[in-house]
Amino acid sequence: MVDVGLIVYLTAWYLGNYYYNIFNKTAAKAGGGSEYAMIMAWIQMAVGAVYALALWILPEARKAPAITFTQVMKLAPVGFFTAAAHAGAVFSLSAGAVSFAQVIKAAEPAFAAAIGYAVYGSSVSRAKLLMLVPVIGGICI
Repeated sequence: MVDVGLIVYLTAWYLGNYYYNIFNKTAAKAGGGSEYAMIMAWIQMAVGAVYALALWILPEARKAPAITFTQVMKLAPVGFFTAAAHAGAVFSLSAGAVSFAQVIKAAEPAFAAAIGYAVYGSSVSRAKLLMLVPVIGGICI
């Protein structure tokens, strides 16, 4: 049986990734090139943070997560490396061709699996490792 929902979601993800890269490259050119890439990355993350906070504080918002400071500190390295990966992707889009950025972004899932294994000791199942092939391959294409 074919999982149509999964196919639709993956197609939408690839399409969204394509347009994200094109728009980011266009914005980088209009904004002065790789000189301002880190500023662009920070602005994108700030807008995302404001949006996420709005989901918790606006009327009829989602319930805010109840986490302790210790839990926040445990999540801080993950947040830092996610932000660094995002900044690297924005920089690669502004510094070179979109195809180069695709190669950099294609390494992100494998990098996340390797860091999870090496730093956090989490095991990666064979199914997850095999799923990296179509994900990375699709990004490279």
